[in-house]
Amino acid sequence: MTPTPLHPVRHRLDHLDVLRGFALLGILLVNFEWFLRPLQAIMLSSEPGLSTADQVADALVTTLGEGKFYPLFSMLFGAGFALMAERAMQRASPFWGLYLRRLLVLTAFGLVHTILIWSGDILLIYALSAFLMILMFRKTPRRRLWKWGLFFISVPVILIWLGSLSILAVSSQPVAYAEIMQGFADDELALREFIAEAKAVHASGSFIDNLTLRIDDTVFKFRYFLFWATPIIGYFLIGRWLIASKRLVRVEEHALYFRRWRARGLLLGGIASIAATALLWDVSASSPTVTAALGNTFAIYGGLLLALGYLSAIVLAADRLRCLAPVGQMALTNYLLQSLVWTWVIYGHGLGLWGELPRWSSIPLALAFFGLQVIVSQWWMARFHFGPAEWLWRSLTYQERQAMRRRPA
Repeated sequence: MTPTPLHPVRHRLDHLDVLRGFALLGILLVNFEWFLRPLQAIMLSSEPGLSTADQVADALVTTLGEGKFYPLFSMLFGAGFALMAERAMQRASPFWGLYLRRLLVLTAFGLVHTILIWSGDILLIYALSAFLMILMFRKTPRRRLWKWGLFFISVPVILIWLGSLSILAVSSQPVAYAEIMQGFADDELALREFIAEAKAVHASGSFIDNLTLRIDDTVFKFRYFLFWATPIIGYFLIGRWLIASKRLVRVEEHALYFRRWRARGLLLGGIASIAATALLWDVSASSPTVTAALGNTFAIYGGLLLALGYLSAIVLAADRLRCLAPVGQMALTNYLLQSLVWTWVIYGHGLGLWGELPRWSSIPLALAFFGLQVIVSQWWMARFHFGPAEWLWRSLTYQERQAMRRRPA
């Protein structure tokens, strides 16, 4: 007889698994651009020299995906934290030590992913942001969670406007202003030189060359840790609030709430995201101009609104999208596989298709690969309790080897 898991998953909320599956599709569509481009190009405007088809694909993914799906996944991460804490309290079982160990294991996953596979990893930033969330908001009352969440999401907006307006104030002093702008121009030139070198490494460099580059990319990412961590903490808190307020637990009782946010989020978030894409199309995200500040503002709040719109739409349609639930149940495994497979296909130390795939092809390739993940995940979860990465995560967290195979029906 096959044993059941030592620490089984109780009372799964299927619509959360469906949401994770949907978010994973969006993350793959967005990440595909950064499988095809050096990560540090994220600081620049749209890639020059694209064909019309590539520009259309780029604009679609930027408007509807970029900055919308990591917020959705972050809210689900916060929701998962709230569910674990609530169920531990109901069972009067220890929680904080267990959850901290869970985050330590996730930190290890993130380090392995970002150094050995792909520097666009988000797991490490999630884990470190979650440590900060616990430190600052361990016992925050439910009614304040979404308010603090909105504040933390707004922190990058505040910093961007403070920087842009302070530089604008110096524009009346031509010499000082010219020196500041020259400094930004020099930084951008150095960034473009680095990106050119990174392209050469991705195209024909060895695994060790790419590993060295990933270390540089990781250092680069953590220079902007504040801009990543603060909104992620904000989304964690909103996810916690959605569970604490029972909206994501008793969906039927809150159907009107989700219908309203489906309409508001998709409409207002869509408008804001279109405006952001238009404003930032030929402007570097780090540009110290009012145009860039306005574009980033629309991008951040548009991302929040669209993420809430997507969440609400998928929750309401979850019964018709149950095929996505197995993908969401093994989301960590599928996320890691996306990076592992496509960096091997594209980079020079693998199949070496760097520079040969047009941008527009990323959409059908991502959809086809995700479709394969749906099929494989359904087959796997019919036979096993966990995905491979989830099994390892739980075993290390509980410090006990978890049973993997399901009992035959």
